Amino acid sequence: MNASRTRTPSTTVESALLAAAARVLETEGPEALTVRHIAKEAGVAPMGVYSRFESKAGIIEALFRLGFQTLAEEFSTLDDFGDPIDALFEAGRRYRLLAIAHPGIYQLMFDRSIPGFEPSESAKIDAARAFEGLVHVVRRAIDAGVAHSEDPALLAQVIWASCHGWVSLELAGIGFVQDTASGYEALCRALLDGISSSEIS
Repeated sequence: MNASRTRTPSTTVESALLAAAARVLETEGPEALTVRHIAKEAGVAPMGVYSRFESKAGIIEALFRLGFQTLAEEFSTLDDFGDPIDALFEAGRRYRLLAIAHPGIYQLMFDRSIPGFEPSESAKIDAARAFEGLVHVVRRAIDAGVAHSEDPALLAQVIWASCHGWVSLELAGIGFVQDTASGYEALCRALLDGISSSEIS
């Protein structure tokens, strides 16, 4: 009689390893991201990390890409907002919420929190796609006449830099307001009021 062995699909193992790496990063910090620890957290043999991600650097890059892919997905549904200014405000809100929910991945994305890690060119393309999602929302606002700029990418960069500044300070525990969520919303409102009343070029 022939007996067949049931194997866990490779994509399921990859997802489990990536989820485990994210949990380790968020709860224990980047220094805890070892192949052995990630594999134990995922309930697989350490070879599973090597066979699917080649190295610890490979799974770190996968986390980097996941962060920007998630951000791009958040931006991709903003066309559902009829008012482009509301869409821009929601973009800012989602940006902060993603950072607050996943500070370890956020810091990996923007602060290079793991020494020696340098994203590949293809990973940088994922980051660029997220930025292009914001540029698209900005372009909508310009086309509607509610934002004033000859360069959508420049205006998107101004918005991103402003939001990133607040979020990075908040994650670092640097601030002098009790209600950081309301303070961030005030920043977004002031920023959007500014781009709707003055030319940025």
